[in-house]
Amino acid sequence: MMKMLGRGVYNITEAAALTQLRTARVREWFRGRRSGTGFSPVFQSDFPVVGGDYAISFLDLVELFIAGRLRELRVSLQYIRKVYTHLETEYGKHPLCSREIFVSDNDKKKIFTRGLSDAESKHVIEALTRQCYFEKIILPFLHRIDYDEATNLARRWRIFEGIVVDPSLCFGKPIVEEVGISTMILSSAYYSNARNAGRVAEWFDISPSHVQAAVAFEDWLAA
Repeated sequence: MMKMLGRGVYNITEAAALTQLRTARVREWFRGRRSGTGFSPVFQSDFPVVGGDYAISFLDLVELFIAGRLRELRVSLQYIRKVYTHLETEYGKHPLCSREIFVSDNDKKKIFTRGLSDAESKHVIEALTRQCYFEKIILPFLHRIDYDEATNLARRWRIFEGIVVDPSLCFGKPIVEEVGISTMILSSAYYSNARNAGRVAEWFDISPSHVQAAVAFEDWLAA
């Protein structure tokens, strides 16, 4: 357990809810598919399998989220897998957590990257060919990721208005950013007390708006 501290811990069901992906898809991307048309996993979890149970880290979660958004943009899984393997070979583990990811705004849907360091941030390059790209590009999802200045790795995910996922806090479970309290705890207290945000806020010495933010997030997860 000590090796998991500060890294975030999420089971397959939690990861699916946070990324808004199907549980079966998340399982397949980390475990592979056991069938006649099976394929190997897309990602390798930072944590070993224990008793058949899978857990993934915060960095695994961020890459899962990014891959899910790429699929929503109609980028093929085969191409994502190829790009990921190439970037991992070139930049090391968790390459999607250390580089900005761009997608060309046309039917070809190519993936482009830009490094976070001062030297690399000046150029956007095609992920496989390393050619510079000057046409229109879109960056549809990474504005919500904060990066560590020392490591250039993702360190915090602003998953919802006022809500963050931070592996250094609450084992990486979603919290209300301004007060650092679990959204699940606040939401449960709200529904257990006749949906009285003011009462719950008094108990935790926070604003009712913090309670409402937690409830809105948990309702979004459950939808």
